[in-house]
Amino acid sequence: MARLKPRLRSMFDSVFHGKQMQAVNGYFSTFTAYQPSFTTWTGGIYEAELTRSIIESGANHASKLKPEVSGTAQSHATASLAYQPNPWMTTPQFIKRIYTMLQVNDTALIIPLFADDNTTHVGYYPVLPSKCTAYDVGGELWLKLDFPTSESVYVEWSRVGVMTRHQYRSDLFGDGTNVLNPTLELMHAQTEGEMNAIKQGAFIRFIGKLSQNRNDKDREQAAKDFNKQLDPSNAGGIAVYDRIFDDVKQITPSSYTVDAAQMERIEKSAYRFFGTNEDVVLNKANEDTYNAFYEGNIETFAVQLGYVLTAMTYSRNEIAHGNEIMFSANRLEFASNTTKLAVSTALFDRGIWNGNQVADVFQSPHYEGGERHVIRGEYIDLGLISEHTAEQAASAAQTNANIALSEQIGAPKDKGQGGNDAKQAE
Repeated sequence: MARLKPRLRSMFDSVFHGKQMQAVNGYFSTFTAYQPSFTTWTGGIYEAELTRSIIESGANHASKLKPEVSGTAQSHATASLAYQPNPWMTTPQFIKRIYTMLQVNDTALIIPLFADDNTTHVGYYPVLPSKCTAYDVGGELWLKLDFPTSESVYVEWSRVGVMTRHQYRSDLFGDGTNVLNPTLELMHAQTEGEMNAIKQGAFIRFIGKLSQNRNDKDREQAAKDFNKQLDPSNAGGIAVYDRIFDDVKQITPSSYTVDAAQMERIEKSAYRFFGTNEDVVLNKANEDTYNAFYEGNIETFAVQLGYVLTAMTYSRNEIAHGNEIMFSANRLEFASNTTKLAVSTALFDRGIWNGNQVADVFQSPHYEGGERHVIRGEYIDLGLISEHTAEQAASAAQTNANIALSEQIGAPKDKGQGGNDAKQAE
């Protein structure tokens, strides 16, 4: 009877099903920190509406990056990058998750997935531990990942992809996004002030001056009787009072909220921190604005992600022989039709792009033969320029001129035939 393969009981087991290291020699010592570590930030950066919108906008654009694998050292892992790096995420979801984690925590960790033999590399998974600490294991750097489920795992540094932002104080990890705390607190205070203003504005309050001194019981009863007139059931909307009160005045509620200029400064502070702007977040960016955002934000992310995946996938020898992972994007999707046409024509005529790549720019389907590269006839290889002398060029030009003249007067092009006609004419 065939033995059934044991089922993994959780996603944790699926990702870390190999034999784990448990014995460590102590914290890994670096230049700047005796105990290098980072903790997932819980300050609410992803819970604020503005900062989440900024991160989500950038993640959406980053998710359109396309993996490009070059070299001969192909594997199951690099093949998985095309559509599904792990069983739970497609490639756009994978890239989007990494971008989001990097923006929120200034550090993103990518773990390699292995087959049951714990040797065959088959994919990638971005993990989000609550804490990551560097340890020395037999003289080598290992990372201990602690998860909110109270589970922990040790992983070799060489097998982990680590992406960072704002890396200064730590030799291994990003410095964190706590610098954004003042901006988050101002945004929270603004939200609270608006909510309180709405709540206070929903109530009508009065202050009344009693006509004479009364005891506490009489004052409370007078106030209660007057308040009954403020009940929503009072359809007439008129409140009256008698001689018990000398005067009654309505209290106008006033709550402090940040004015438009101050709010604009708060928003710009968040935009500066994440390297974006309002037009990109609201999907109003034109060609120039988006290109600036791509080069300053998305492209830097794409370059780092490519290097990180390359380093954790290939050996030094494989990298030296041209094996590489990189990510590209078709920025021309945001260009005007005039720009698309100009760029496509220039690159297609010079044989840099094929027909299908031009079709991609205009969101058109690929066609048969579109993978071929062509080049305009008047271009010449620089290495062959010596074979085309000035005399040859002049002779070719004269021949072309004679042919054109013959076509105009209707004379035959063949020299022998031309000679016979001349004799007959004589």
